[in-house]
Amino acid sequence: MIYITILVIIVLKIRKLKHYIYLVFLLIVSSIITFGQTTKCRQKVSEYRIIFYNVENYFDYTFDSTLNYNEFTPDGNLHWTKEKYEKKRNNIYKVVKAIGGWNPVALIGLAEVENEFVVSDLINNTPLRNDGYEYIHFDSDDKRGIDVALLYHKESFKVIFCNNIAINDPNDESFTTRDLLYVKGKLGSDTIHVVVNHWTSRYRGYLESEPYRILASETVLKLTDSIYKVNNNSNILLMGDFNDNPDNESIQLLTGNSRCGLKSLPVITKHKDVRGTLKHKNKWTVFDQIIASQNLLDTSNQIQCDKHVVVFDDDFLLQPDDKYLGVTTYRTNLGFTYKGGFSDHLPIYVDIKKYVSNYD
Repeated sequence: MIYITILVIIVLKIRKLKHYIYLVFLLIVSSIITFGQTTKCRQKVSEYRIIFYNVENYFDYTFDSTLNYNEFTPDGNLHWTKEKYEKKRNNIYKVVKAIGGWNPVALIGLAEVENEFVVSDLINNTPLRNDGYEYIHFDSDDKRGIDVALLYHKESFKVIFCNNIAINDPNDESFTTRDLLYVKGKLGSDTIHVVVNHWTSRYRGYLESEPYRILASETVLKLTDSIYKVNNNSNILLMGDFNDNPDNESIQLLTGNSRCGLKSLPVITKHKDVRGTLKHKNKWTVFDQIIASQNLLDTSNQIQCDKHVVVFDDDFLLQPDDKYLGVTTYRTNLGFTYKGGFSDHLPIYVDIKKYVSNYD
C-alpha cells in the first residue's frame, strides 16, 4: 500500500509529457516488489549437521571381570594405559570439532564404544563440555563389549523416546551382536526417527557372516515399516557401520523393500586418493553410510536432507600407504603396535536443512 501512495504523489507532481517514461519505470518496479511480497518464498532458517563415526576400539583402560575380552588394559596384549586412552578420547573430540567448525554438531552417532563411562568422559572431560551435549547409550551383549551411542546437542535436539533393539537369530539362541539404538526426537521443531547401527563384521568371512547382516537388515526394516505405518510422513534417518556396501544384499533388501522409501545416500570425498570410508588392503569400501527416508529427501518439504554424504578425509586422519600405495587411515593400533592415530574408519556427515515459506 505504501508504494501505491508514493506513486500517486509522484503522478500528481509530474506535469510534463517527457516525464512519463519515469512514471512507467516506477510502475514496473512497484509491480515487481508487490509480486515478490505476495508470492511464496522459501527461506532456509536452520541447518543441522549429523555425524557418524566408527571410532574403533574406544575402550577404557580398566579390567572388567564381566568380560572375556580385556585386551585393552595395562596388562592386556595391547598394553592400554590411561595415557593412551586419554589420547584416544581427545582425538575423537578433535574430529568432532573439526567437522562442526564454529557450530556444535546436532547429532553424533558413534560405533565401537565400550561403555557409558567412555561416552560420558568424551563430552564432560574434553572441550566438548562447553557445547552442551548429552548422550544415549545402552549396554549390549556383544562379545567384545562394544556398543553404539548417540551424542546430541541439547539446544538442537530434544529426546522423546529411546530404546535399544537386539538382533536375534531364531536358529541360534547363543548369537549376540551389537544392539541397534533407536531414538525419536525433535530436531528443531520437526520430529525425526534416528537408528544407529553397527552390523556384524566380515571377520569370520563374507559369506559366513552375511546372514547376520541380513538379520540386522530385516530387523531395521521391521522397525522403519512400523514407524511408517503410524505416520507415512515420518522423517527417518539410519546411520552406521553396516559392514556392507550399498550394493550388497543386506542394504538392497533394506532400501528396496522399505515402505518409507529408504535410500542410501552416495558419498563424496575430497582427498584424491580416498574412495570410501574404510580401506582393506588395496580396496576402499563404503561400509559407513547414512540412509534417509523419502520424506527427508522430498524437496517440497520444509525439512530436507542433503542428497549426498561427505566423507571427512582431512590429512590428519590419513597416512601414506607404503604397501598398497596412496593413503590409508591413521589408526590407533595396527595389530599389537601402538600408532597413536584415530580410527580405521573415516567419519561421515550430512546436513539437514529447515525451510520456511513466507507470504505477504
